[in-house]
Amino acid sequence: MTRRFAAAAPGVAHVFVDAVDGDADLWIEGDDGHHLQRARRLRVGEAVTVSDGRGSWREASVVELGERRLRVTPTGPPTKEPTLAPRLVVAFAPAKGDQAGAVVHQLVELGVDAVMPITLRRSVVRWDDARAERARSRLERVIREAAMQSRRAWLPALEPARPLSEIGRHPGLVVADAGGISAAALIGAAVEEWLVVIGPEGGLDRAEQEELADGIRLAVGPHVLRAVTAPVAAAAALTVARHVAAPTPDNLDFPADRPAGAP
Repeated sequence: MTRRFAAAAPGVAHVFVDAVDGDADLWIEGDDGHHLQRARRLRVGEAVTVSDGRGSWREASVVELGERRLRVTPTGPPTKEPTLAPRLVVAFAPAKGDQAGAVVHQLVELGVDAVMPITLRRSVVRWDDARAERARSRLERVIREAAMQSRRAWLPALEPARPLSEIGRHPGLVVADAGGISAAALIGAAVEEWLVVIGPEGGLDRAEQEELADGIRLAVGPHVLRAVTAPVAAAAALTVARHVAAPTPDNLDFPADRPAGAP
């Protein structure tokens, strides 16, 4: 299978399905079918892409419309989308209000592999068990919607929060800090995963700074960023330092030694 990005394929929409390796037509039903038919107003003959959320995707065409659903037929072979390395996980402290969803949506658009909401000592938002479950369900929907909007074949993960003591031992720990280094200095870093920690509005307290003392300090600008801006800024900065993890001869348009953000 060729290795290229689903977002590069022509099409008016992207949708997740259970599997893409068969030759049978696929019915897109439920909320997705309703959205594509009513909100996006897809019509018979229009091109779309379908993905299983695990990296496999293919081109398809709308062949039939029904009530809250539509049928598509495959028009191209199954394709495997490349993964980028290092893997990128962003751990951030949600801000007050319903801003966590907006942050997560933008992180998914930028290509992060996972997001991890965490609670720090100066966090304003503190979820009890019931609120945490509702919040996780909402963020999982946001991740899926954002991945469809940005036409990603890999569905990012919503990871459970880890203790800060465990995060502090991560070999690829990165901490956003105005006095840190440029993301360009991290190009070619020999780590499998970057775990980026973003503090709350009040910043990390002294004890938290000590627990994260072994992490690389990443500069995301000389000014103090809001808790809803810093995660996105850090992810955007690190995007240029990533590369395709496993290139193949048919992926020469995106070679391994070229950063993901390079023109």
